[in-house]
Amino acid sequence: MGRLVMPECDGYPHLAELVRRCPGGDAVELHDGPCTTSSQLAERIRGARTVLHFFNGRPLDADVLRGERPQQVVVAGPAAPVVDLDAARSAGIAVYDVPGLAADTVAEFTLTLLLMLAHRVPTAVGDATGWQPSAGRELTGRLLGIVGWGRVGSRVARLAQGIGMRVAAWSPSLDEDTARAAGVAPLPLDTLLGSADAVSLHLRATPQTQEIIDARRLALLGPRALLVNTARAALLDMAELRRRLTAGLLGGVALDVFDVEPLPPGDPLRSHPNALVTPHMAWMTDDAVGRFLAAALAFATSGDAGTGPVRRLV
Repeated sequence: MGRLVMPECDGYPHLAELVRRCPGGDAVELHDGPCTTSSQLAERIRGARTVLHFFNGRPLDADVLRGERPQQVVVAGPAAPVVDLDAARSAGIAVYDVPGLAADTVAEFTLTLLLMLAHRVPTAVGDATGWQPSAGRELTGRLLGIVGWGRVGSRVARLAQGIGMRVAAWSPSLDEDTARAAGVAPLPLDTLLGSADAVSLHLRATPQTQEIIDARRLALLGPRALLVNTARAALLDMAELRRRLTAGLLGGVALDVFDVEPLPPGDPLRSHPNALVTPHMAWMTDDAVGRFLAAALAFATSGDAGTGPVRRLV
C-alpha cells in the first residue's frame, strides 16, 4: 500500500479522532496540527504514495503537487477546490473524491433554517433587552420551490412534505416522471419563483448557474417570500439580494453561503431582522464527516472503488 499520509487534521473539530475511529484508521500517518504554509504541507507529504486529504483543508496547490508527486490523492469529500486538478494531471497524479455524503445533513439544516426563518426564532432568541415574542407563520400548506433536483434538493422536498408543505421543483435535469413520482410539481423556473411561498436553492455552481437568480428573477419573488440558500453564493445576485431585503421587498432570507466569507461585521445581512445567517456550516456533523472519511479511507487502503461512492477526477 505504501505510505498513507493525512497531512493535516484541520477544518473540522476532532478530525484526527474521527479518522482513528474508521476501519483502517490506524494505517494513516496523521498530522494533527494545521499547515500554515505550502512548504509545510509539502514536507508532510514527502515520500507518501497516497495523500488522504480533507475537503475543507489547506489546498494542495501546483507547487506542492509537482514538487512531491504522490501517486494518488484521495479527498474525503468533494475535491474542488482543495486540489489543483490541472497540476495533478500534468504531474501524473491520480485524484479521487467521495462527494455527496453530506446530503442528509445539509437537507436537515436547510429545513431547520426555513422553519427558524418562518417562525422568527432568531429575532426572539436575539432579543437580549426584553421578553418580546415575534409572530411567525405556518409552513403547513405553503408552497416550497426547490431549485436544483439532486441529492440535497430531493431530500429537502421529502422533509418539507413531511411537515405538510406542498413542493414544486425546477432543475435542468428534472423530468416530469421523476417529479411526479416524488409528489412534486415540475414548474418552469420563472413560474416557480413567482408562485412559491418559500424557495430553496440546491444547484451546483457552474458557468451556466452563475447568478441564475439574478435581479430579474429576484423581482419575481413576492414581498413575503422566504429564500434559503445552503448551496453556493454564486447562484445569487448578492448585491441585489441585499438591496431588496433592505428595501422590504423580500419576506426573509436564510443563508449559509456568502460572496465574502467570513461575512464582514458591518454587512447588512448580519443585522437585518429578516435575515438569518450561519457560517457555512450546513455540512458539519460527525455523521457526514465520518462517512466522508470512511469512504475515502476504505478506497485509499483497498484500492477498491466498490467500497464507497468514489469518483476519479484525474
